[in-house]
Amino acid sequence: MPSLLIKNVPEDLMRELRRLKAELGCRTWVELLEKLVKMRPREVIVIGEEDVERMRRAIEEFLELREVVTREWGGGSVLEEFRKARRHEAPDARR
Repeated sequence: MPSLLIKNVPEDLMRELRRLKAELGCRTWVELLEKLVKMRPREVIVIGEEDVERMRRAIEEFLELREVVTREWGGGSVLEEFRKARRHEAPDARR
């Protein structure tokens, strides 16, 4: 069986790996590696800096839109106005 050599692993990571090895009942590092690979989620989602920045901009734009809509509709929030409009459209919906 081929051997696996990993260099320059930080001590805190080694402590965590040793803890996992004991917790999962693995006798060898290969058993631990096998269990970690099998336990991983089927789909891994990676979010990069560009994605985070796009999400941040989208949130800011949504908050700006919320302010504009609330200001144009008056004192109530968008949700309150939506609820009022629904009650107005269907007056017998409460029955």
